[in-house]
Amino acid sequence: MSSITSAPSPPDTEPLRQIRLLMDADQAAMIVVGIDGTLIDSNAAGDHLFPDPGLSGPQHDGRHRIRNVLEQVPQQLLGDPEGGVWKGEIDFENEHLAHATWSATVLVRHEATAPNGGFIAVLCRDVSDERHRSTELAHLLQHDPTTGLLNRSAALDRTADALERIDEDGGEVAILMIDVDRLRDVNDALGHEIGDRLLASTAKRLATAVRPSDLVARLGGDEFVVLCRKVNDASVAMDLADRIRRALTGRLTIRQLELDVSVSVGVSVSDDEIRASAPAAAAVQLVSQADTAVHAAKQAGRARTAMFTSQLRSKAKVRTELAAALSRALREGELDVEYQPIFSAVSERAEAAEALVRWSHPTRGRIPASDFIPVAEETGVIAPIGDWVLQQACAATRRWIDDGVAGQRFAVHVNISRLQLANPSFVNRVVDLLREYRLRPRQIVLEAREATLLGEADEVIRSVRALRRVGIRVALDNFGTGSNALSLITDIGADVLKLDGSLALPSGASEADTRVVRALVLLAHALNMEVVAERVTGLEQLRRLRAAGCDLVQGHLVGKPCPPDQLIVHMDL
Repeated sequence: MSSITSAPSPPDTEPLRQIRLLMDADQAAMIVVGIDGTLIDSNAAGDHLFPDPGLSGPQHDGRHRIRNVLEQVPQQLLGDPEGGVWKGEIDFENEHLAHATWSATVLVRHEATAPNGGFIAVLCRDVSDERHRSTELAHLLQHDPTTGLLNRSAALDRTADALERIDEDGGEVAILMIDVDRLRDVNDALGHEIGDRLLASTAKRLATAVRPSDLVARLGGDEFVVLCRKVNDASVAMDLADRIRRALTGRLTIRQLELDVSVSVGVSVSDDEIRASAPAAAAVQLVSQADTAVHAAKQAGRARTAMFTSQLRSKAKVRTELAAALSRALREGELDVEYQPIFSAVSERAEAAEALVRWSHPTRGRIPASDFIPVAEETGVIAPIGDWVLQQACAATRRWIDDGVAGQRFAVHVNISRLQLANPSFVNRVVDLLREYRLRPRQIVLEAREATLLGEADEVIRSVRALRRVGIRVALDNFGTGSNALSLITDIGADVLKLDGSLALPSGASEADTRVVRALVLLAHALNMEVVAERVTGLEQLRRLRAAGCDLVQGHLVGKPCPPDQLIVHMDL
């Protein structure tokens, strides 16, 4: 088709008129030209998209646009006597010289006996907005909206690609996982807007701290990853991790608020085991190993860098096995509760007992609470376990009172977790148990650690205050182990202060230590709080605690944890 010339439009018939109306309503552009190049027909949109050559300017040359369409149609179709249909997309510039994408359907019919040798019909629709939305959606599916970085799914895809090309690229693939320390405290104390700004700032600074060839992504929450290719050895990855940690640590100003920011970094480098796996599975494993390493860095004190090692792999395996076993331990009756008496420092009678959960594994034997409680908290199993312990403690207290072992004012102390306090139904659950076992509110003391209360969500604070309003006492456990413990007394409030064993005048404590304890006791008493000294193990320690004014004492010297039917209520020294 060498040129386009105008020809008289065919007469309108009712079916043709209706088809034209349909195409106009759909804003579809239609033009029909003969095989010989004669313009046979077009609708209004077709005239606009493919204007008459004699009337169009150079940027709207209808002949050029039709040629642009036909150049993309397979030449075999144009020359084939049978003709056929082709569908595709054409890029044009609109009248504002902006890029536009049109979907095109081209129908070719050859008719040797027809005056024009047959015809070529072109139907086009502007799909620019659809393509733009599709591109935006594809971007959103692969990017984190807060930071603009690649998201978890995209990061895993890129990691799998890097592992698949590891032989071609040379070197190893490393994943650096960056965890922003105490982001949850920032969100709870200052709001999620400030937390999001901190994440966005971290993303920008992280992008400038890595090598040009490295890829940065956000996995979600407070976690970022850096994908490093062509890493010669683990020391290179560790050097880069330390550089990133230093670059992201320091004081940052956001909305006129000064924040002290630090990060923990976990490093995982590909090895024979990783390379032997399928790329997708290997990518997940490499990221999981970096997550294990960053967890180790945070446990070591935060603001540190840790490398994934075979030792960490063994520990991770044990934790995974513990988590799986713990989920069925409660169901299969492997857990039990022991009670450690809490004595009056004056009368030497037991006024309370602390419920301590124990786990007797069928093959491993007795597993220390320090090993399985953190696993229970991480997996969420702590919530049903905590509820079960609370129920057991209430039942035991009722039996002690009914059997005359303990008096009507005897109380039971139960440790509670963050998940329990954050549950809106927790307060009602405690009240229901009090009713079921005919206990007074003051006979339940719920012990919470500093980490459970400090900087927590509003739900936790509401639960603590609601518990205290109905008369259920709250104890601040392990007091003296955290840097913000004093602020909790005034900001949230508590009824009982439990001095950690490291503070409660252990062996070797000086006279200055005694004065500190005495001052804390005076402060607690001024706030109408009882003071319990934990981990009392020596007679001299007991004497000094009494002299300092402690109300209650607890420890192996005065009473060891025991089953409920063996509770000791008189101090036997």
